[in-house]
Amino acid sequence: MIDKYSTVPVYLQLEQYLTGQIAAGSLKPGDVIPSENELCQQFAISRMTARKAVDYLVRQGKVERRRGQGTFVVQSGKQVRISLPLDRHLSSSEATLGLDEPVVNRLICLFRQTASPEVAERLRLPPDGEVWFMQRLRLVGDIPFVYEQSWMIAQPFADLSEDDLNRSKYAYVSRKGFTVERSEKEIRAELPSQNVRDMLGINRDEPVLHATSIAFLREDIPFEISEIYYNQQHYRFTLTAARP
Repeated sequence: MIDKYSTVPVYLQLEQYLTGQIAAGSLKPGDVIPSENELCQQFAISRMTARKAVDYLVRQGKVERRRGQGTFVVQSGKQVRISLPLDRHLSSSEATLGLDEPVVNRLICLFRQTASPEVAERLRLPPDGEVWFMQRLRLVGDIPFVYEQSWMIAQPFADLSEDDLNRSKYAYVSRKGFTVERSEKEIRAELPSQNVRDMLGINRDEPVLHATSIAFLREDIPFEISEIYYNQQHYRFTLTAARP
């Protein structure tokens, strides 16, 4: 099953073997796959090789890790992918329209504070300007998709509440009479911190897509800076590019 003299890397051979087991029904949706230690013993390979093969299956959406339980073959219907166009500014609610599962915003914290010098400069606030700091987790069904930390100008949003953020932040902004015009994002892949791993329920060796975003109201007024961490197992980014 594993040919260590093959030109095909061992981790890919193991990934192909496990994929074959899933396709043949030997490993059914909901079944736990062998642990890394068991794979090491069965195929006489290193733990790093076993982990790399399983990581590849996770990135393909064929299996999912559950912290403290093991790695399971994905149930049919759970391979949810959200398509997020890079050339449009969509809220999470807008990006997940059409999914069968409900989208849930879970507020972790919300408090008002004096903006740091860097945040004040980017939001064009005076040195003593105040912002709302918030952390939110977004889930589709029971799957965590996005973890977000944001700094939002406190004025004219002085009555921002937990209920607003557990529903829709942009709906609140609209009720206040403002329109979110656009955003500027820088997106990069990176290995997440322990806090981000815990929030998204992912393994330490799995990368996330990290976006730093500045959102603008009409008349080019910056009103929010966000550090957004996307669970890359469930997102794909698209871009429409026109020739000059």
